[in-house]
Amino acid sequence: MLEKVFTHTKIYRIVTMSLVFLLAFPALSFATGKEQIKISNGVQYDYNQQTISGYPQAIRHMTVDLKDPYTTVDVGYPTPLNKLSPTTKQANAYTGPGKQVAGAINGSFFWSADQGHLPMYLIAYRDRLMNAGIIASGSDQYVNQPIAFGIDKNGKGKIDAYNLSLSFNHAGTDYPITSTDKHRSNDNLILYTPLYPEPTTETNALGIELVISGVSGGTALNFGETVSGTVSAVRQRGDQTASTIPKDGFVLSAHGEAMQIVKDIGIGEKISITTNIDEQWKGSSFMLTSGPELVKNGKVDLGIDVTSDRARERAPRTAIAIDKTGTKVFMVTVDGRQAPYSKGMALKEFAEYLVSIGADRALNLDGGGSTTMAVRKPGDFNVSLFNRPSDGRERSVSTSLFAVSTAPKGTSATVSAELAKKGVYLKGTKGSVVLNHVMDNYYNPVKFSTKNMKLSSPQGLISTNGLNFTAEKAGVGSITIQGDGATGTIPLEVVESIAKVTPSTPSVEVRAGEKKTITVKALDSKNREVIFDPSLVKWSVTPNIGTITAAGVFTATTTNGSGTITAKLADKKVTISVAITGEYYRIDRMESIKNWQASAVNGTAQISTNSAKEPAFEGSNALKLTYDFTGKSGTSAAYINAKTPMKTGGKPVKLTARVYGDASQTWLRGKIADSTGEEYTIDFTPENGLKWLGWNYVTAEIPSAVEGDVTLKQIYIAQPTASLKTKGSIMIDDVKAVYNAKFKEGLFKDTGLTFRAEKEISALVNEGIIAGYADGSFGPYQELTRQQGAILLARALKLPLDNVKDPGFTDMAPSMAFYKEVAAVAGKGIIRGKESGTKFDPNGKLTRAEMAAILQRGFSLPLSEKNYFNDSKGSFAYEAINSLALNGITEGIGGGKFGPAQNISRADFSVFLYRTLSK
Repeated sequence: MLEKVFTHTKIYRIVTMSLVFLLAFPALSFATGKEQIKISNGVQYDYNQQTISGYPQAIRHMTVDLKDPYTTVDVGYPTPLNKLSPTTKQANAYTGPGKQVAGAINGSFFWSADQGHLPMYLIAYRDRLMNAGIIASGSDQYVNQPIAFGIDKNGKGKIDAYNLSLSFNHAGTDYPITSTDKHRSNDNLILYTPLYPEPTTETNALGIELVISGVSGGTALNFGETVSGTVSAVRQRGDQTASTIPKDGFVLSAHGEAMQIVKDIGIGEKISITTNIDEQWKGSSFMLTSGPELVKNGKVDLGIDVTSDRARERAPRTAIAIDKTGTKVFMVTVDGRQAPYSKGMALKEFAEYLVSIGADRALNLDGGGSTTMAVRKPGDFNVSLFNRPSDGRERSVSTSLFAVSTAPKGTSATVSAELAKKGVYLKGTKGSVVLNHVMDNYYNPVKFSTKNMKLSSPQGLISTNGLNFTAEKAGVGSITIQGDGATGTIPLEVVESIAKVTPSTPSVEVRAGEKKTITVKALDSKNREVIFDPSLVKWSVTPNIGTITAAGVFTATTTNGSGTITAKLADKKVTISVAITGEYYRIDRMESIKNWQASAVNGTAQISTNSAKEPAFEGSNALKLTYDFTGKSGTSAAYINAKTPMKTGGKPVKLTARVYGDASQTWLRGKIADSTGEEYTIDFTPENGLKWLGWNYVTAEIPSAVEGDVTLKQIYIAQPTASLKTKGSIMIDDVKAVYNAKFKEGLFKDTGLTFRAEKEISALVNEGIIAGYADGSFGPYQELTRQQGAILLARALKLPLDNVKDPGFTDMAPSMAFYKEVAAVAGKGIIRGKESGTKFDPNGKLTRAEMAAILQRGFSLPLSEKNYFNDSKGSFAYEAINSLALNGITEGIGGGKFGPAQNISRADFSVFLYRTLSK
């Protein structure tokens, strides 16, 4: 009789689902994604990516044909009983002469660490009881019925109930034993055997223990047999010393009600122990108990409450199943907790799938993070992990089930090979074949020598030299590989000509004196890439920019310049533009983000390319970094990491980039490495310095300690200030390494270094006061509106925007954009309304007189009665205009005039505001 318990120590995550949904699963629907591999004569692996009940599922199953004389299924059990190891490791340790594991799955459940990682349920091997286990109480428990999977005495798969009889006899009376080799609990009578992983029973003092020594016939608990021994010691209740398990015997450990059975048995008395199983299971090669039962008589028949949390949870699953004849065994896994790759199944869904592949009986095994499928790849001697465990790694487990090939070594039969370069070949091109593996007629891997392998083409497409070939004739055909009695075939197509040649990059930027390898691609009339020998390309270069070798290695001249490189292949050619500069090296245009990946600390980060509504600064694309630091403690950071660190072409003095900011006040930084491997952090902004909105030009100085060539490893934003944690996105474009300390670039496309207000505009942009437009322009001569003037003043003065008082303008509603900025400025009396203060006129142009007035009021500039201009008398801003002149902010428009009625441009306002802020 086996113990009934109410809970499992190993508890799974609970997902709440409605009963109505659970009982109304739609029919299985299939999506794309399939793979099929013949692993051995009797084992086939199948992978299907399916959509079931609207969820993606990654399902794998091995079909084991027990009718094949060289195919069977076996169990891997732990030795000692508490040893956990990955399924792949168990399978590869099992593999040996005459028994190759073709595939494996994880087995049944095991106790957690507080119960010593012991197996939870019955394990029998070759008619010997290895672990009696438990049967749980409660219909919501996974294993609430004694049902096992095994291979019976006829060599067929079996899933059925069993009746284990485990008892001891004293003085002619039989007494039931609860279980073997587990932690003793209430009212238990546990038999500790030499299989127990510890030298003692590890029990507390609240029981009685009989130490039985000198057992005749050994300590193996074989079905149908009785063994006897003598009580050599008795540990009474209250004794703190746990009993030592004798190597030639057992310990019977009783607690609670069970103590009444053993309390009167003394030293020297005889004890016999009998183990038995019902007749249908006798002679089986192994038995493994798990649950719940999923399929019975070809129909879904769950041995668990279908409304329970365990049954409804969508999770990774593992199952073992058999067909009606018992000659086919199905080992099945579904991954989970990894949407959109695979969601995982509820037990009823899992059972429905098992029925769909032909299961007559099916038993659930341990799932969740333990779900594992291992497969021997063709040509491999060992299995490897094929599924994707939800932990991100293969978990160590207690037991495993193996699909085993016992086939002898056969004769070499098949060769697996592939072209070293896959694709269509241009006539005259040299190629080679890579041999993957050779297998015999039983699918066993065979060691081989490449020297014995020869190539040929039935269509005469190639000439050969060992595993190398030359494409000699145009056509569609194949390459045959033969050697040591094995044969394989590879498809091959050879074309006579190409349709066009395309460069790997349409233009090249190099530093003066730098070497760079140039490559081209060839396409046929079907737009397929064509493989060709690089030696077939004829290169030429504009004489004044450098030289190029036959291998396409371009060496630039030592002076700046521009020109072209021409590549000719067959009768097609392509021209590539070249620019030579000694001042900078373009590290990445960000036209592609394939070499970048995102990561984050105390937050989240993702990268993408810019959308159509987010123009790049240079070229077509820019890298967009989206982040979220909200609610996170500690310093948050969002990184773009170069998968392959990016070369800068030497040791630059600084790195530069175009960055579209989100005014988040984050810290824009980077990480570089020098030729010694030493890493350095560089700053594109000060801490909390990313204040701007829109495009900006940023630079980071290279530390003087850097040695040799520099590589860029990452660019990132960081936010150490808790009150500034936010979410948003920035864009990065046109990253350069600069070698001339005096080198600069214009901030915007329509201003430039020589623009008269470049310094003032740049300073305001860096402080987040003014911004350019999304396309990288500034619009310096666009006339400023009254609303825009209010926005700039509010930012420059850092006016608080919370709880602003309504200024009462009839043309400015609180729902309008920038209402708060207008209200804040109006509330300070900096900008006044029109029409007796009833209207603001947000779209009206700001005049130079109004500009003078708002600057004087906003910054409380000293007034002056001295008249500086001959056209300002009579202006409402007469004193303010003179104040600007007195304070050196304006010199007028020339000819002694200020131009008070003229509208002010974005550039001029930037100059005046910068000068005012500088006072």
